[in-house]
Amino acid sequence: MIGIGIGLIMACILLAGAKINYEMSKGQIEIKASGYGMRYPEDMPIIIKDVKKWLGPYIQQLQDL
Repeated sequence: MIGIGIGLIMACILLAGAKINYEMSKGQIEIKASGYGMRYPEDMPIIIKDVKKWLGPYIQQLQDL
């Protein structure tokens, strides 16, 4: 138990000096996210058309509700 306590104290001391940078603009966030693979629906019209084709009967049923 003493080892866990010492480890927690050391981790708190080390992490207290760490800085987190939250100064990114929305544009920078979008650029970084697109680098990780984020895509907007208007960037993938073929996939959306295929999904509508596969789910066509179900979409109609949902619209009727």
